[in-house]
Amino acid sequence: MFNEKTCQRCGTCLEQCPFLQLPIEDAKNEISIMIETRNTRSILRNCAGCGYCSIVCPTVSNPHELIKEIRLRYTREKGVRSLSLITEEIPYNLMSISLENNREEKLLELNKYENPPKSKAMYYVGCAIPYYFQDLAKTKLLEDLPLLGGMKYCCGGYVHSRFGENEARIKGLELYEKFKKLGVEKLITFCPECDNMIKGVYPSIIEEFDVEGQNFIDYFIEKYHKGELKIKNKINQRITFQDPCPWRNLDKKIYNGPREFLEIIGAEVVEMKHNRENSLCCGAPLAMSNRNLATKIAKERISEAESVNTDVIAFMCTGCLTTLSRYATERNIKSYYATELAQMAIGESPEFKILENAKMLQKQVIKTISENPNILTERFIIKNGKVSRL
Repeated sequence: MFNEKTCQRCGTCLEQCPFLQLPIEDAKNEISIMIETRNTRSILRNCAGCGYCSIVCPTVSNPHELIKEIRLRYTREKGVRSLSLITEEIPYNLMSISLENNREEKLLELNKYENPPKSKAMYYVGCAIPYYFQDLAKTKLLEDLPLLGGMKYCCGGYVHSRFGENEARIKGLELYEKFKKLGVEKLITFCPECDNMIKGVYPSIIEEFDVEGQNFIDYFIEKYHKGELKIKNKINQRITFQDPCPWRNLDKKIYNGPREFLEIIGAEVVEMKHNRENSLCCGAPLAMSNRNLATKIAKERISEAESVNTDVIAFMCTGCLTTLSRYATERNIKSYYATELAQMAIGESPEFKILENAKMLQKQVIKTISENPNILTERFIIKNGKVSRL
């Protein structure tokens, strides 16, 4: 929670925010207004919700939670567009729209993700992989456990960030019941937001939530040390890692895994100026609401990578990869998802379709909106676990 008693209204959080960068006097004035009125339309428009403000706060007052509180009140009153929701209860969102590309193949795969055999441990591939990055799951690396995912098993990160803790608790309990019916005790996660929800949020708000979460890189490291993951090809390149924003809420040890794994596969790990919990957001959260600002931040991030002469940027967030890779290519820097690097290391040939699939989705979204313009005007809320139109 935001600690109003310790906050000195110094404005550091808003001044040093890479998105806002307010002059210090403006920042002091704005934080005071936010505290006194619990309102700020100007900040919400330019805030990515990345949590960097809480990292730089000198009094550890957690201003990110203040902004989140204001955002929650706004979304409860105004609702959100359907594109922001990950649920089968509405006709159009990014997941359902993506099904229009290779529909039959995706539906066959989705059936497997949503109806896995019972197992104590599963690969929890989330939403992005089943719907528009399905090639990332086509690897021998994932043959030892069932795969679980799809909208039916969405982690609920969007519920927590947009509609608050009470709604997240309802979502988490529903999800927990589904996990228990499948016999799940441990989930190997592929999404930073899933990491945050399974390892951080749900255990803190649901007393009985006892499903263990582990991200796939840490799991691969364990398999390597057990001799179950054989490295055939060393990746002899300079590689930097894009730390995902949702990890800021978790144990700082989570930042060690990607770097250890990159060294295991032969890379020379180099660090950008902003790294680990101090990492900069890629800009993706503002891609639709403030594209110019999102582009500016993405280019700044790539400049940091260029400054350390990296050959490759490694990612564990598909959103970060699709946002930054375009600008990385302009600087002759390659972009790989971590599983793609792992595939190359064990002797597989990844399909490298992430950017192609992202472009296909973008075209399909534009086409769908042009045919259904109400997508941009309709607003939805979630109340007591139910989705409804405003």
